[in-house]
Amino acid sequence: MKYIISLQIIFSLLATSCGVQRKLEDTRKAITIIKAGQEKETAKLNSVNDFSVAKLNEGKIEKNIKHLIDKRLDRYNERLDSSAKVVLTLESLMQNKKDFRKGYKKIVLPVLDSLRRENSLYDDRLTIYMMIEDGLNIADYHLFDLAAFFGPGRHIIPDDKVEFAQESFAPIVDSLIKFSNKYSTKSRTGSLLILGFADGTGFSEGPLYDTLKALIGKPEVTKEELNLKLSELRAGELIKHLEQIYHQKKQQFPDTKNFSVEYIGQGKGEEYPLPTIKDYMTEDARRRIVLCYWIVLPD
Repeated sequence: MKYIISLQIIFSLLATSCGVQRKLEDTRKAITIIKAGQEKETAKLNSVNDFSVAKLNEGKIEKNIKHLIDKRLDRYNERLDSSAKVVLTLESLMQNKKDFRKGYKKIVLPVLDSLRRENSLYDDRLTIYMMIEDGLNIADYHLFDLAAFFGPGRHIIPDDKVEFAQESFAPIVDSLIKFSNKYSTKSRTGSLLILGFADGTGFSEGPLYDTLKALIGKPEVTKEELNLKLSELRAGELIKHLEQIYHQKKQQFPDTKNFSVEYIGQGKGEEYPLPTIKDYMTEDARRRIVLCYWIVLPD
């Protein structure tokens, strides 16, 4: 009788051992598939990032836009990093058969199910990555001569130039609208960016000097500070007109509930506008410009 009981125990242990081994093999196969999906997505994210870096180096996008793209990519990279750590935890658990067997139903199976679901949604995330790439493909700056909008020493567009300013910037808003409409099912944000630049010319005392000095709020100011403030004011003035143009045209959107627009106006002062130009001079009309960029990104 003892012999029969011993055999039953042995058979039971063998059956349990075989069962655990099968579960280990199934788990390894599942993890292999999951890791392959994670590696594929990581490669795609790296590709999008490399593309955005290339566009930044070419001057087709500006560092503010690069930052907006990075925020999106970082979010997905963090999710992938988190998933990779979960996989490592599972692999560690598999090193001890006893711990693996005990945690199989309550830990292993639910975690595998969660990781599989996450991988299965890659196609949805791929459309987001492709949307970013699509925007980068057509990304470029739009250059405008400040003299076309502002008189000498002016930072407010005079009435007789308002219509021309709106005509100049309307095509940019039209392009943003057209691109956004391609992705009307996505929650997305359009960014309109204006950068104002100035040359290195100094200021004579007078109304403009007094206005800029008062806005800076210092008893002594440098020409660099004055030019920076003037470029800020001009960028802000053009942003106001961009905002007006968008509100006039937004009825062209099929669904504005999924879309929002942000406006970024920055003065760059005496910074050189374009890295491709190597022979800027102190007093240089090529420096008295504004650059306009736009992009539409998934939220």
